Amino acid sequence: MRKISSLVDHLLTTTGLRREQMHAFADKGELQPTGRDLGTTPDGRAQLEVGVWKYDAVIRLERYAGDGPTLMAIVLGWLADHDGDRDGLAEPELDVDINDATTCDVELAVEFEERITVAEDPAGPVPFNGRRWSVAAPEIVAADEFTFGARRGGGNAC
Repeated sequence: MRKISSLVDHLLTTTGLRREQMHAFADKGELQPTGRDLGTTPDGRAQLEVGVWKYDAVIRLERYAGDGPTLMAIVLGWLADHDGDRDGLAEPELDVDINDATTCDVELAVEFEERITVAEDPAGPVPFNGRRWSVAAPEIVAADEFTFGARRGGGNAC
């Protein structure tokens, strides 16, 4: 739930709302197992993408007194900066209930996907495939060199 937490923090910072005016939760979660090998970390530990969690982030703002288009721009700007790969995800939805002449209650729903990755860790809390793992962001190691192996039947690899 890194994305929903990050978006909530951003909204609190940019709108000036107090924490008690904002409520957030994940809804309609779906786990999709993947089991992708991500290679090894720089220190040689195995790492895997075990799955993808797809969910609706629901964020409720109470007594919001700001400008509607500004709120929408704040959300869209955050999505562009922090969740650029939204192919296949639903567009954000916004529902507004007017309270009085100066405030409204807003419900924002944003569909997110988050990859769940683990790194081998003998003390980790996740038992899988005969080893222990910890949830961790993947560490991608850039290749320093690339060599072609011999192909069957001779000829060049390219």
